[in-house]
Amino acid sequence: MSTSVIIPVKHKFTKPEQYKADHKLIYIEDPDQFGTLAGRPKIPEDTLDDEGDIIEQQYLENRPLQSQKLTIRQYADIIKQYLKHKRIKEAIDVLEIRMLKEDRVKPQNYIYNILIGACAEVGYTKKAFKLFNDMKKRALKPTGDTYTCLFEACTNSPWITDGLNRAKNLRELMIEKAIEPNLTNYNAMIKAFGRCGDITTAFKIVDEMVSKKIKIRIHTLNHLLHACISDKDSGLRHALIVWRKMLRLREKPNIYSFNLMLKCVKECNLGHKEDIEELLQIIQEQFPKVLNKPQMELLQIESTDTNSTEALKSEKQSDSKAFTDKQNQQNTKGLLTEINTYTSTDINQVDNELHGSKNSEQLDEILLSINSRYELRIQPKPDFTIVENSKLVKTEERTVPNLLSKTIKMNKVLAVQEIHSVQDKFTIIGGQEDFLKEMETYSVKPDIKIFTQMLPLIDESTEAEIKLLEVMKSQDIKADINFYNMLIKKRCLRLDYKAAFAVMDIIEQESKYRKKKYPMKKKIALKINIMTYGVLAMACKTKEDAEKLLNEMKEKQLKVNIEIVGTLLRQGTAHNQFDYVTYIMNTVVQENLKVNDVFVKHLEAFNNKCAKKHENKEQNKSNLLEKYRKFLTTYNNWLKEANVEHALQSDHPWQQFREKPPETVQRHNIEIVEPKRFYKRNRKYVPYAPRV
Repeated sequence: MSTSVIIPVKHKFTKPEQYKADHKLIYIEDPDQFGTLAGRPKIPEDTLDDEGDIIEQQYLENRPLQSQKLTIRQYADIIKQYLKHKRIKEAIDVLEIRMLKEDRVKPQNYIYNILIGACAEVGYTKKAFKLFNDMKKRALKPTGDTYTCLFEACTNSPWITDGLNRAKNLRELMIEKAIEPNLTNYNAMIKAFGRCGDITTAFKIVDEMVSKKIKIRIHTLNHLLHACISDKDSGLRHALIVWRKMLRLREKPNIYSFNLMLKCVKECNLGHKEDIEELLQIIQEQFPKVLNKPQMELLQIESTDTNSTEALKSEKQSDSKAFTDKQNQQNTKGLLTEINTYTSTDINQVDNELHGSKNSEQLDEILLSINSRYELRIQPKPDFTIVENSKLVKTEERTVPNLLSKTIKMNKVLAVQEIHSVQDKFTIIGGQEDFLKEMETYSVKPDIKIFTQMLPLIDESTEAEIKLLEVMKSQDIKADINFYNMLIKKRCLRLDYKAAFAVMDIIEQESKYRKKKYPMKKKIALKINIMTYGVLAMACKTKEDAEKLLNEMKEKQLKVNIEIVGTLLRQGTAHNQFDYVTYIMNTVVQENLKVNDVFVKHLEAFNNKCAKKHENKEQNKSNLLEKYRKFLTTYNNWLKEANVEHALQSDHPWQQFREKPPETVQRHNIEIVEPKRFYKRNRKYVPYAPRV
């Protein structure tokens, strides 16, 4: 048997082929890899990922804990805390950074509505609509409050054209999506289009409400009155038409209605003569529908010529006939009660006079006196008064009708002319006395805002202002510091500076009286504010007055602003006082105030005026030449120190909402309280099962 021997064979290993690249790197041939790039040095994987991949990787790795998340109500509470302190930027960051990026919580439309409403209130229109678009991208359904806030954002937009375009697009979107507006949406639409100057669309929206059988209430009419104010040429005419419509619909005007009418009188005009005639024609068409039967009879009586004796005789005969009919029934008191203008004391007094009469002549005299008293109750100022010798004495009468009243006396209107002065416009709606009587008719008690708006509308005299203060005192209405500020401004505008400073004594006396009588009521306490010194600056004619005012502000620890300094500058330039103007310019630099364009325009106008006088040869002989040269040197140096070019760069109105406000001493008091976190345990209900 032969055996075989296995002899191992030695294999010869060959070295793999090597390839040389251009950059002098050696690569080994590998059959499993394609190309020559496989053998390159390995590059770290982090450098290969792009920015999006890194963000996605961090998003997947850094998942927030469940205990880190809050409820929607808790996030809303944090947002409301920021909004309470007017921190719009931080409130928006709660949604965009904390909720969406850090905690990864899906927001609800409640959060968006809060932020949209906050942006709308301050006029941050662009951000409000951006939040609205983000809301729709997250498949959140907008509510009625959302559209109301968006229209409010259009109303408060700093640019009228932008606000109007956004309001139109939003209304078209609601029509396209078949979204039925509610009453609040309609009111917001009217206010938005009216504030942006599109009164035609505002009235069309009211017509749309009528076509949909939505009852027009006083709030809608108030928004329509608000829209009329935007038309400065014919706004008062539109407002009066709306007021007559209000009376026709039997809607009771409230305190806001009267406030808006006063504001419309102050800021708007009636239009041209043709517009006024058209207004009177509209009122005459609506007038018979407002009157009841007894008032129609009164209108027919008043349409006769009261100056003629025949008219007086006919009135006398009709009154005696009415008395004869009532005398047969022995019901004299019923006659007076039917008139509904006498008090119980007047009824008893006239009843005694009628029983004491003996002949027909005395009866006629008494009846004529009754008629005169009756007219006294109807008219604010009677046409005639009756004296003992039965002679007619003509007294002051009201010749201008009150266009706010239900009953209007148009028989004495002889001609129509354009009205421009504020006092005349206030007269056609009743003036001070009739306007307050009209409020009393609707049981509307005036407040301090009514009298504050009424103050610029009364006559330019101290007597009229004192009378207004007496009326306020009789109605137990206490004036606030804003009312007194307006009173000082009114007196300064008519150059009655002595009376303007006398208001400060009134404020001081009233303040002491209120502190003594109401020591615990801080709301009614009078305290001089920076607006008081702003209007008092209008009365500082000399440099000494300005120094006294600014020193008093320092004692009161009030910071002077550019508006007060600008008012003082205007007084100095008006009286050509170089030392006064130089003092104000130095104050701007010392207080580090940022000048505005109005301040610089006053300085430029003053410099140009002085330069023209310098060119005049006759003016060169005076000492103004030397003063002007000193001022010109000071003026050129001041332009460099105040950095006027940088100061005149206008800030964007939304810049304050795009960046965090600077940290000041006052802002350290703002504390945001974090809500308590609630931990929920997932406990499942396990039914009882007995063991067998």
